[in-house]
Amino acid sequence: MKSYYDLLKNSIIDFDKLIVYKYHLMGLDEIDAIILIKLNNLLKKGDESISLNRIAPTMSISIEELSTRVMNLVNNGYVTLLKKDNREVFSLDEAFKRLSIVISDEDNIKEVANKNNDVKYVVTILERELKKILSSIEREIVNRWIYEYNYSTDDIVDALNECLKYKNRGINYIDKILYRKNHKEEAEPLKKSSEIQDLFQKVVYDKKK
Repeated sequence: MKSYYDLLKNSIIDFDKLIVYKYHLMGLDEIDAIILIKLNNLLKKGDESISLNRIAPTMSISIEELSTRVMNLVNNGYVTLLKKDNREVFSLDEAFKRLSIVISDEDNIKEVANKNNDVKYVVTILERELKKILSSIEREIVNRWIYEYNYSTDDIVDALNECLKYKNRGINYIDKILYRKNHKEEAEPLKKSSEIQDLFQKVVYDKKK
């Protein structure tokens, strides 16, 4: 939230354009949104006083309604009145904060939706390539890959391909590959099952000597 607030506060993100699209998510109507835009324009010009006489001519509502609307925005916390050098000034910091919360919430919703899609994609690929239906425990492992460890779908597919190359069809095997890759651990190359068998036979043969 803080990063979005800073971007809005410093006009890196255009508050005026954004609030036109998001005002309804902040519990405001069109007139409230336009008033906040007008107030923000005053701040951009260095005018920290609420000058209703300057705003009213550019609005379709009367100055009386404008005054009531501004006071409602103050009472509801969108506009803050402050004392500065023995005069009353206003701040839109709370409006910036509330808009930043809306943006952050939307990002979180999108992120969850994207991760849900990633889980579905990975489960589909695994079940197809491993030729089996994943158990509930295996699905939980996939969920951890995506939600907890933030493994990319590309990394998971690469690990799956490596798993298949060594003729191993276990989720736990893929999990070890992903862990090793993402923790950048140095490990010996995985041996093919035939090589492991040859090594086992060699050890047995040496013991008989």
